[in-house]
Parts: sequence; C-alpha cells; structure tokens
Amino acid sequence: MKRMIIFLMVSLFVLSFTAFIFAKDEPAGDLSTPEVIGDVLWVRPLGVMHIALGATAFMISLPVTIPLNKADEAKEFLITYPYNYFLKRPLREM
Repeated sequence: MKRMIIFLMVSLFVLSFTAFIFAKDEPAGDLSTPEVIGDVLWVRPLGVMHIALGATAFMISLPVTIPLNKADEAKEFLITYPYNYFLKRPLREM
C-alpha cells in the first residue's frame, strides 16, 4: 500500500509539469466552440468551487489574520483574486 501511494504521488508530480508541453500561443481573436464550452462547463464551475473553498479558508483563518492585521491580504488572496480570474474575465482568456 505504501509503495502504491508513493508511486501515485511521484507520478502526479511528474504529470503536473506536462501541461507546459501542450501550451499553445494563439491570438485571442475568434472564440472556438470547444474552448468556450470547456471554459463554461469545466473551468467556471471549478472556479466557483475554488472561490467557495477560499471563502471557507478565509473564515477559518480570521482568528489568526485579524490580530496580525492581515485579513485584507487574506481576503485578496483567497477570495478576490479567484473571483476576478474565474468569473470576471472574458471567455477563453486564461
């Protein structure tokens, strides 16, 4: 069992760097249908879940961040930035 967990962790680590291989430099001119559908049906719902998890983490971290005067920075990092990235950006702009 321990070997399987180590194998999975190593393989996920290695696979996390393969996204750069598939990256393309395309102008953001025409909106192609598969990319827009992928953005609307896959990326945006994951973004909403990301924002919800960030808001939960922000609420949990408040007892620590308020005395340190870091609540605004935590809000910016955990809620505002993901909200602007996932919900306010135009379609297909990543």
